[in-house]
Amino acid sequence: MIAIGQAYVSEHEEIKKLIAEYHKSEGLKPNTERIAWAVRLQLRETPGLLPVARDKDTIVVVAMAVHTPSAELGRVMTVNDFFDRPDHQRKGVGRKLVKGLVEECHRMKIDEIGLEVLHNNKTAASFWRSVGFRPSERFLFRKRLG
Repeated sequence: MIAIGQAYVSEHEEIKKLIAEYHKSEGLKPNTERIAWAVRLQLRETPGLLPVARDKDTIVVVAMAVHTPSAELGRVMTVNDFFDRPDHQRKGVGRKLVKGLVEECHRMKIDEIGLEVLHNNKTAASFWRSVGFRPSERFLFRKRLG
């Protein structure tokens, strides 16, 4: 049975392992320092949400979302990361987690939820469209500093 809820500080090691597994499944080399830093901040300091989907006692999906104010957009929750175990993909677990995330954002009076999808990641784009998200009318600009 899948349960959706907020992550506990005691689950930080399991969350870090899931993220590293996900990165490997995507052909990326996990940056363990960056993963540990992000999970630590999300669990202890960052205003936002860290919802997880648990299958029995195992975390199978995790999202990292941060809450920021915008003078133009209002209260914005940005999903920076969304990781799911490959063996739990296409089984409705991610969809269930997103539904819980949206419900929590409604309770928090969030005005907008944002996220990024790489142009070539058609699977992710299709998933986010299927749960009610639409492409933004904004361009994404970046400047790498490190």
